[in-house]
Amino acid sequence: MMASTTAAVASQQAQILRTHEEGDLDRITLPAVQAVIYTPATLPDWLNEVTSAVELEFLRIPRTILPQADQREIADWLENNLPMDVLEPAARTALKRDILGLPERIARMTRVSRFHFRIFAAAPTTNCGFHVDTVAPGAVKWGLVRVYNGAGTEYVDPNDVVSMRDFYRYLSRRERLERERGEAQGCGNTERFARLEAEIQILDQEHAFLTPRGKVQVAPSRSIVAFKHLDVSLHWSDHSKALAWIHCSPMRGRARLVVNVAGASTGLGATRPGTCEMVR
Repeated sequence: MMASTTAAVASQQAQILRTHEEGDLDRITLPAVQAVIYTPATLPDWLNEVTSAVELEFLRIPRTILPQADQREIADWLENNLPMDVLEPAARTALKRDILGLPERIARMTRVSRFHFRIFAAAPTTNCGFHVDTVAPGAVKWGLVRVYNGAGTEYVDPNDVVSMRDFYRYLSRRERLERERGEAQGCGNTERFARLEAEIQILDQEHAFLTPRGKVQVAPSRSIVAFKHLDVSLHWSDHSKALAWIHCSPMRGRARLVVNVAGASTGLGATRPGTCEMVR
């Protein structure tokens, strides 16, 4: 079944849809749709209050993962961890309701009852480049991410990617450089740290996995993105470019509030391994 499904997707040209209609997020279940970027035509006033609180770093949330949470556990976590004295009560309630709408949507569309929930309010880092998210075999192969403020998520059109072999060559080298940079920082080797930092920057600027006409695009912040995840058993293989969304968080800028939700797997290897686990 896996082979036939993979072959069917490989024979189709993947689509990334941009829309102002929230209902279009449901189209992520279509085999040929790799991502749906929903940007509301109008934005609520409470979102401006959240933006100010995050960017001024009054609202801080450490990078947190709830790996097997149901909707009630997510709601309880939000109630206990969203500060009471940073947002007006109405804005806090609206933000909590908005975040809970993400697992609610996944539950409605897939009937899963537990979720891999990730949240943070912090400034971007250079710890993670372009990557794909993975899930365990048999798990729901898509998730939702919402960036509430600041710079949006960068991504590439699958038709602009030379091949997944080229992409994984980039990813492997970047992860190695990132590990070595962390080691240099840990032992106080500033010269080696600076050299590795420069190598990472050059690697990220080259985008060697893209075709000559390929370019990096941006999903606007304040949008909700539904996007395909990759079966972890295919990670590092030369699989179809249609199977997963290649994306990257911004490397610099003001603090952002980011929430990422996927259906939790009852098996092993539920999320993407490596340095990008919580730096999107």
